[in-house]
Amino acid sequence: MITIQPMLFLLRKSGIIALAIAALLAASVLSGCVEKPTVKTTVDTTPTSTAPPYKRQAISFFRGIDEPRPDAWEDLVLDRGRLKDDGFNTVTLSPPVLITQRAGGKPRIILEGAAGSVPGLADEMHNAGFGVFIAPTTAAAGYQTAIEVTDSTLTQLTEDVKRWAQTAEEHQAELFSPLADYNLALGTANANKWSAQILPLVRQKFNGSLVAVVRPDLSDATPAPGTPHDFENLDFKGYDYLMLDIYPRGATHDAARLATEVDSLLTHAEIVRARDGLKGIMIETGSWREQVGTDTVDGPLLGDDGQAEATSRILQVALPRVQGFFWHGWNLPGRGAKRFKVEQVLQKSFTGT
Repeated sequence: MITIQPMLFLLRKSGIIALAIAALLAASVLSGCVEKPTVKTTVDTTPTSTAPPYKRQAISFFRGIDEPRPDAWEDLVLDRGRLKDDGFNTVTLSPPVLITQRAGGKPRIILEGAAGSVPGLADEMHNAGFGVFIAPTTAAAGYQTAIEVTDSTLTQLTEDVKRWAQTAEEHQAELFSPLADYNLALGTANANKWSAQILPLVRQKFNGSLVAVVRPDLSDATPAPGTPHDFENLDFKGYDYLMLDIYPRGATHDAARLATEVDSLLTHAEIVRARDGLKGIMIETGSWREQVGTDTVDGPLLGDDGQAEATSRILQVALPRVQGFFWHGWNLPGRGAKRFKVEQVLQKSFTGT
């Protein structure tokens, strides 16, 4: 129990506190009432502009950067000037989905917390003049893209995708994919069934362009029917764009062979585009420069020069035939473009300088 004498002793010992209290009492007398205390935060919520809400852009050619790590998304905002100078006009944000069924405890909390930052980041990049592509993914650090297909997982996946489609519309994203690499996540047959169910639901919520993101077999431009990578057996009716997710695979690498394989894939993709009435084709690519940390290397290590050369070859083949080109990784360890030769290659192709 605190007595009066100790309190008076404390006041005598602290002139600053006594003066503060006197000032507060004086202010109350002058105003005729006691003011309620206010709480200050570090965030200024005062509107800084009276400009109308953002309206999605009509982008004729998408020059994109995809940073897959949620913990590095803020780098896109911090480096927006550099990205603009490099010629990029679109950023990809891929919130993880189905994590609640495949992770528990701390990893789930971290991943879901990162996903919650997507709306704010989309607004930040829009305000900087970039288009935004929201592409939910079942892949995350420590998790494979492929999932066990059950009624339960498909139900949750559908609900997650509907929620992200609504978010993409509310924040006027230019592009939306129901699920990145959905043929790899679900397998060809299940991908077709699920896509037929989800597309009408997504169309009710999202009015921008829909992208079917698939992972084709780079080692075989005509994969056997029924394989998880058999993108030609997928039905893309209802989508606007087909995106091929292309990465060098295997232990060895040959830049000339890679260019030939990409050319063959594009030929098959063009047949699919005409068949299903798509607006166009896009490519996302990336490659390992070096092994960093504990990440699993799933392709050849090309080094700085090799990564730049491989990207240059793909660009030469692809640019005349596609409506969008995306690079996988901005600050991504061992693969990111920032400050490496591949950044110069992309800049030259995107800006002509």
